[in-house]
Amino acid sequence: MATEELENSLKKIEQYLEILVRFQYLDVKKKAFESETEERAFELTGTMGRNEICKELSMSPNTLSKLWNKWFDMGLLTKQGNSYVKALE
Repeated sequence: MATEELENSLKKIEQYLEILVRFQYLDVKKKAFESETEERAFELTGTMGRNEICKELSMSPNTLSKLWNKWFDMGLLTKQGNSYVKALE
């Protein structure tokens, strides 16, 4: 019985931590974009390649790379191989 109670407690802790992380993530995300184009670039990240995103948004690859690095440093993106993907979505 103690093992079951411990498992239930750990599940609750995990749920609460997930909620806290999501709130923190959303707060950081609100501050991450200086324009609608940047927000759209973030939305497309992980769904399209760099060249496609740049073409879609008329953005230079250098600008997009700088944004990806900024968002990575903020914790909004993670690296998956050579690609960036959203950390939580």
